Amino acid sequence: MAADTAGKCPICGGDNSCGNIAGKVQGACWCSKEYFPEGIFSTVPVDQLGKACICRSCLNKFKERK
Repeated sequence: MAADTAGKCPICGGDNSCGNIAGKVQGACWCSKEYFPEGIFSTVPVDQLGKACICRSCLNKFKERK
């Protein structure tokens, strides 16, 4: 992941609080304890898939709509 884009949510552009960028050990990031519903990754622009993590805010908004 490129450092300039990896810390930004690909959906809203806000800070995604990525634990990998922060240097946390594998599995210590907030996202490792979250459920990402089917369909959430289809909201990410194709050119951003696999390049940056979705932020908690966008994850929660998606869950609320379901």
